[in-house]
Amino acid sequence: MRSMTGLGLGSARRQGCTLRVELRSVNHRFLDLNLRMPSLFNQEEQRLREKLADAIDRGRVTVGVEFERDQSSVKLEVNDVFIAAYIENARKLARKHKLDPHVELDRLLALPEALRVREAELPQTLLRELLGAATDQALKRFQAMRDREGKQLAQELTKRLGVIEAQTQVVKRHAAKVPDEIRRRLDERLERLNARDAVDPSRLAAEVALLVDRASITEEIERLESHCKQFRSCLTSKGPVAKRMGFLLQEMHREVNTTGSKSNDLAITKAVLLMKEELEGLREQIQNLE
Repeated sequence: MRSMTGLGLGSARRQGCTLRVELRSVNHRFLDLNLRMPSLFNQEEQRLREKLADAIDRGRVTVGVEFERDQSSVKLEVNDVFIAAYIENARKLARKHKLDPHVELDRLLALPEALRVREAELPQTLLRELLGAATDQALKRFQAMRDREGKQLAQELTKRLGVIEAQTQVVKRHAAKVPDEIRRRLDERLERLNARDAVDPSRLAAEVALLVDRASITEEIERLESHCKQFRSCLTSKGPVAKRMGFLLQEMHREVNTTGSKSNDLAITKAVLLMKEELEGLREQIQNLE
């Protein structure tokens, strides 16, 4: 199991070029990729999206790409035509207004038009190699972090599931006493009304059977136990399991609610309240799972 939150950094260096990739993800119902990368890598965007989609099932993933080139790959060219024209016009202006014709070199080179930056053209294969290597490294670290967090979540989910399973057994034990309790209460009521001799024994038995049937939670307990087993199986499964867990929790919540509405037993009511609390905790935690 993997968490949907994660962070992974990767870098690659080739021919005087360095590329860094950062992957960050937070919870999201679907896969939402947000790429921020230099326009130099526009041709590789679709390839990158496909690679990430193959590795990540859900989450809002932000991908940051930074690219740097060494000085050796950058050349400055002096704009001789511009500089010559600038100096000539500066001297004319100085003679006309009787000013000092001296032109300082640092001010001259500070003019935007004085120098031209020429970068050696990079082959697309190099850019592809850089992006692929850095992304692979970032993705490996990203998945490792999500695996670690997923393991921690699995431990917490297992703990909460264990509470629900234990309370299910409490409900099961007390549910076995329900028929006798119903008969006892009915007998006490008849005694108070002095109506025991007036009631046909067969009619009384039929009434008790009807009340027991209405209060029976045997099917709810069986289904709840089955859902717990399936949920526990998900905890050891590989790949995305959050959606299946969410469905199972809905079914478990339904059975617990029905159990609580049918029973008047105090111990069962307490167990139901504990299970509802744990189910809510499970529901919140699986929101972090892929």
